[in-house]
Amino acid sequence: MNSFICVLVALCVAVLAISTGASRVKYSTGKVFKSKGSVSQNTSTYNEILDTCYDFLESHLCSGHKWGKPFHFYRPSLEKYSPDQWLWDSGSHMIVWSHRNVTNSILDLRTMLQMQQENGRIPEEIFWGARTLKENAELLLQYSNTQFTDTTQMPVLPYSLRSIYEQSGKNKVLLKEFLYPLVNYFKWWRAERDFGDGLIAVIHNWESGLDASPAYDPAFHVYVTELNQSSFLQVYSKFEEIVESYRFLYKWNVTEILGREKAPEKPERIDTWFKVKDLAVNSVYASGWYILGKLAHELMDFETEKYCYDQYHLTTDAIVNKMWREDQQHFNSLYIDFDGVEKASIANSVQNLFPLLLKDLPQKYVDVIVSHIEDSNKFNAPYMIPTVALDDPQFSATFDVDLMWRGPVWGFTNWFVMEGLELHSRPDLQVMIVFFLVQYFSADFFFFFS
Repeated sequence: MNSFICVLVALCVAVLAISTGASRVKYSTGKVFKSKGSVSQNTSTYNEILDTCYDFLESHLCSGHKWGKPFHFYRPSLEKYSPDQWLWDSGSHMIVWSHRNVTNSILDLRTMLQMQQENGRIPEEIFWGARTLKENAELLLQYSNTQFTDTTQMPVLPYSLRSIYEQSGKNKVLLKEFLYPLVNYFKWWRAERDFGDGLIAVIHNWESGLDASPAYDPAFHVYVTELNQSSFLQVYSKFEEIVESYRFLYKWNVTEILGREKAPEKPERIDTWFKVKDLAVNSVYASGWYILGKLAHELMDFETEKYCYDQYHLTTDAIVNKMWREDQQHFNSLYIDFDGVEKASIANSVQNLFPLLLKDLPQKYVDVIVSHIEDSNKFNAPYMIPTVALDDPQFSATFDVDLMWRGPVWGFTNWFVMEGLELHSRPDLQVMIVFFLVQYFSADFFFFFS
């Protein structure tokens, strides 16, 4: 890796670290900031930005023992979230730590895989934090147990393992320890969430990690163009209604939940239906299979390598053939509507850039996505890349209420876009994105992190 790319990676890591390990914090270059649980830190130079990011992430460490198991991970926030382990947040932390202290990444992944289920599923959230009897009872209002959720989340872990492997000196003992559990996890997705067309579906918007993205508004039968308390109550209540309906109406029998051909008649004001083939989830899933194949090759396991590549092509072909919307002239997520009919979302959200993660994406589609990234009316914002295109009616530049993913920049989604740009030989855009992200540190602003 040449020095230019090393600098790029370092800055990407900085942005990713700070964007996945913080809560609402005000920054300004050359000044100091304080957040609950952190120390005063300086962000005057690039190296200080890196140190600031790692110091802040370190302040989110959770370690100890519970249920007779050790844990070591980094919580997403000291204020907004409980001291628990989320799949895609920890997945990003593993990438970050691998560049400075790979042991932290290894411990994080080991912690998570302790809760992998016999069928291969890895939970969205593991409840490592201490809880009272009352708090455990509250968990049972939504989930079937008090250890972990019945949902999963964006399948980012192959990217985490790749980074751990590369930064550990290509330690094949570690690779063998982690590769096959992740292959089994990806097999679980195929077995339980592929309805036969090569795409996988999420049964709750929390499973994508993109929670309140306007990509899901059509699936919820809402259309939010102004964020306020009314819109928050309208949208967020549906998230809890769905998960609670799975708990009490179906006792988390996922086979029964997925087997419904259309939305059942529901009690008044209660949502029970969410089947979405999210474009970002499918792009990360497909590209994850490719990464797993390359890692299997490192172990000279050519049978697993071929299997992974076949799975990559299956979902890649389905994305190209089913998720490109000729009427919209870009890719988009799909959802199964209440009547059982598959339809396309309408929002031009950051998910629509994620097919860049597909190494075999035809050039004509690469060109369309790149044009959206370069367009100052879409994703070429002053601080790249927003979570919704600037000219989309649902774009909101601020968080007036706690509905995320409706406009403001997010570090991990930018990282994935940069990953895709590297695959398609656009280092110029990678540099531009990093440059504008770092500008966050040169002006006072509020940036809402995960």
